[in-house]
Amino acid sequence: MNFIKYLLNPNPGTAFKFYIPLAILIVVLIVGSIAFSIIYNHRKKHDFAFKRLFKSTSTHLLLLGLLFLFLIGVRSENIPYFSTRILLYLSLLLFLYFLYKAIKTYRVDYPREKQNAHHVFAEQSSGEAKKYSSSKKKR
Repeated sequence: MNFIKYLLNPNPGTAFKFYIPLAILIVVLIVGSIAFSIIYNHRKKHDFAFKRLFKSTSTHLLLLGLLFLFLIGVRSENIPYFSTRILLYLSLLLFLYFLYKAIKTYRVDYPREKQNAHHVFAEQSSGEAKKYSSSKKKR
């Protein structure tokens, strides 16, 4: 019961030991979002599987960074109900879930999708080559 009161305390105070680690995480997420956006723009031109699977990754990184920035600001200003500890823990769980999904997609789904996209492209190109090749017509 005390743990639930600890999590749901509407005014936990500004004494918070994790300002610096969360500030570092915010900077990493926002810079990572910008870097991934640049990488995505270069790779989407020639890698259809990457384009399809990682379309919204940079947006998710940016939104997570802004969410943590909001939570730090609210906690430092000691705004009731928005600075509850449970919001921070739920945000960290959301971040871990996103990290898990991104790693799983990159390690499991991306190689499979890339191989399938390569086979589909090879079949299409060979089919078009046959369709447009010159051949004798039978009369």
